[in-house]
Amino acid sequence: MDKFSLYVPNFLPREEFFDPKHNQTCIGCGVSLAVRLVGKAAEGLLHKAVCERQSAAELFGVTSDAAFLKLKQGKQTTIICLDDEPENSLDSAVKKTLPGIAVAEGFQYVATACPSYPFDLFEKVQRALESQGNAYLHILCPCPSAWQYKTEDTVKVGFWAVESLAFPLYEVAAGFYNMTVKTLKPRPLSEYLSAQARFAKATEKQLAAAGKQVEKEYGKLLENIQSGIAYTYETTGAVY
Repeated sequence: MDKFSLYVPNFLPREEFFDPKHNQTCIGCGVSLAVRLVGKAAEGLLHKAVCERQSAAELFGVTSDAAFLKLKQGKQTTIICLDDEPENSLDSAVKKTLPGIAVAEGFQYVATACPSYPFDLFEKVQRALESQGNAYLHILCPCPSAWQYKTEDTVKVGFWAVESLAFPLYEVAAGFYNMTVKTLKPRPLSEYLSAQARFAKATEKQLAAAGKQVEKEYGKLLENIQSGIAYTYETTGAVY
């Protein structure tokens, strides 16, 4: 049992806005977990949410098969990307370009999240909706069928994505960066990638390149947050 299991039901709203009967998702679906949390945070704005995917949708000039939700409040729009990495490539697993583009496009609030960290995700949805300007939230949604791992391991795989630094959790508000989850002892990237059978045929050269890409992207993030950073949660990198 992960350390959130005993607390999540007690501290998140009980009302459900996500109806699994009207959503064609697999057992252990990370998208379903994410949408359920988004629904609780957005409440009336996402009544009985339905997961929909528009093939080859374009956002910021980038074409993606990921699912997107758009929540509008007057002139303010919050875009939520439910990223289950439909490209199914090693590059897409270690490099996320859309959050950075959203910052460059002038979005007032930009953040990354993962349903494995429910409170972090819940709070970011609320901050996005409370933003004075447009907001963008990029949610990593592990997919057991496409990523090829056991259905009961979705939460664990999400933890490993963050702990290996492949998908750091941070937010950007009015141009200022803040790391919301700091991993004190990063997990080897190889553990995260080897947990997914989809990368079983990756060569040592490809894995080494992926490791360098993660180091590069994480280094850029640290440069952006080196001044005025405030950590709200810490993990030893050993949840499992």
